[in-house]
Order: sequence, then C-alpha cells, then structure tokens
Amino acid sequence: MEESIPQEFLDYLRYLNEENYFEAHEVLEDLWHTDRIDFYKGLIQVAVAIFHLRNGNIKGSRYLFERAKFLLTPYLPHFRLVDVRKVIDYIEECLAIIPDVSEMERDEVERLGIPGIRIQLLEE
Repeated sequence: MEESIPQEFLDYLRYLNEENYFEAHEVLEDLWHTDRIDFYKGLIQVAVAIFHLRNGNIKGSRYLFERAKFLLTPYLPHFRLVDVRKVIDYIEECLAIIPDVSEMERDEVERLGIPGIRIQLLEE
C-alpha cells in the first residue's frame, strides 16, 4: 500500500533545498505536532542547526546536530523515502568541520565552506 507524503513534509524539503532553514523548520514543526515521531524532530533539528550555524551560534548548532544524529540514527538506512544515511553523513561532516567554540562571525562561518544539504525523496 502506497503511503501518501504529507504536504508539510514536501514543503520542508523545498524550503530546506532552497536554504530557507527557518521556514523549513516551521512547516515541519506543524506536522510534528500531529505525528510526533523522532524522525521529524531530527529533521527539524537539522534545519535549525544549519540556521544557527549560518548566524554564528556555533554552540547551539553543534548541540542540535548532535541531537539530530541521535534522533535520526534509529531510522537508518532510509525512512519515508529519505536517505537517512546521507543526512547523518552530512551531520558528521559538519561536526568534523565546525570548531568547538561558542560563537563566530558570519564571515568566519562562510570561510568554513560548509554547504547546505539537499534532500531528495528516494524512488519507491
């Protein structure tokens, strides 16, 4: 039986792929309030971690990346058409690059060269 994909989840992916991390977290949070699974919470935390990173809140970003990894790991290798391995690999790459400091200026963050993440749904 084919599972329908909630519109909020599709909107999250669109915003995330457009690097609009605040809106991505907002729309998925609406879905998480009705379907409270850690998968959605982990993806919300990925978006918020990147948002904090881009704004120089390094300590908050590291914490949220670590929480997201913890929440998403049980869903390996894929869940609801998402390659969870790819998401966790991205988190691990970010954690390896992000220095262990509290804050950084935005230009310093840009020089780290951390790209955004793109998540595409897998074929069924």
